[in-house]
Amino acid sequence: MEETQFEREVSRAEKILALALAVFLLVGGMRLAVAVDRAFPHPDYARLHQAYELDRREQELGLLREQESELAGILRQRREAETRARLDYETAREEYRTLLDRGIDDPGERAQWERNRKTLEEAQAAREEAEKQLEVFRVRILNPAQREFDRAQAQLQAELTRLHRTRDLKAGIACLGYALFTFILTFLIFNFFRRSSHLGRYAVIGTSFLGFGAAQALLVSFKIAYPFLRDVVPVEWVVSLGGSAVCVVALVYLKNRFLSAPAVQRRRLWKGACPACGFPNPGPFCAWCGAGQTTTCPRCGAETVRFLPHCRACGHPLT
Repeated sequence: MEETQFEREVSRAEKILALALAVFLLVGGMRLAVAVDRAFPHPDYARLHQAYELDRREQELGLLREQESELAGILRQRREAETRARLDYETAREEYRTLLDRGIDDPGERAQWERNRKTLEEAQAAREEAEKQLEVFRVRILNPAQREFDRAQAQLQAELTRLHRTRDLKAGIACLGYALFTFILTFLIFNFFRRSSHLGRYAVIGTSFLGFGAAQALLVSFKIAYPFLRDVVPVEWVVSLGGSAVCVVALVYLKNRFLSAPAVQRRRLWKGACPACGFPNPGPFCAWCGAGQTTTCPRCGAETVRFLPHCRACGHPLT
């Protein structure tokens, strides 16, 4: 009972250590994945900004906007002057009209009304001239410069987007390639531990490597490659179908390689158990299933284990 409990504790500790090994491998693997991503530099925005001369264009546009503000200020002043002139004109006209209604034609009031009317006309002409200057400046100078600046800025943004997309595509493909290569490598390590007669007892290490490779492939696909490739290829479908296909192939391989009847019988035989049912320490006949354990070699007549491929005495094939 104590031995069984000890074996359970050892098995539990083995599983915990195997999981810890996979986690530690995953930490280092993700660090390498980030390094692969950083191997592809991002576009140099400052260089592109200088190539399209946006600083010079923006400075020129700023000067033109200052001129526009000055012209707009002049127009605002002339509109205020026109408003004051109109008020003076309306006041003088009402005063002169009031005197006319009384039958009085005052030369002074009439002269004042004429002067105010002339001042209003001059203010209107000055306001119209200011409006015309501002409109001409906007149509002929400011608006073309603004359109040219907007065009250069749009070209810069399009070029920057193209460079970012190219860089992200290359980085995403490199990250996916790294993840796939690592997964294949960990699968080979897993297979090496399983097939090795000397390392078979440490097969859990190969399982940890395989778990690390699978987990890293998923993390790299969705955390690193997905933002880069989501606008180019359907990453979810690629990962889903590709991962499913790889897992099905791996399961079929493991089933045929390690879980087939001959493989199970060989493992039981190596452990000294009955190859037919796994009962420990069988004699000439299994005490559990009754299967015979020995046979006579047809070549030398020596008694040997019938589940072995060759006779122990002469090496003659038994099957």
